Amino acid sequence: MSRRTPTPAGLCAACAHQQLVPNTRGSVFSLCGRSRTDPSYPKYPPIPVRACPGFVPRDQPTGDPARGREANG
Repeated sequence: MSRRTPTPAGLCAACAHQQLVPNTRGSVFSLCGRSRTDPSYPKYPPIPVRACPGFVPRDQPTGDPARGREANG
């Protein structure tokens, strides 16, 4: 079995809403956390994502308590 080079996730790789989800066979999927509250965002967007209206840089708060960050702080 050969090792594949991971496909860059585009904007998702730097987005606060991204969650990496590994499976038991060694693949890793990029889950969009916005899909939990807004059905217009796909759960697993096609990679690479080059444009996204919901993009939030990782160093900015998302307001999502599940990610351990708060909107005002």
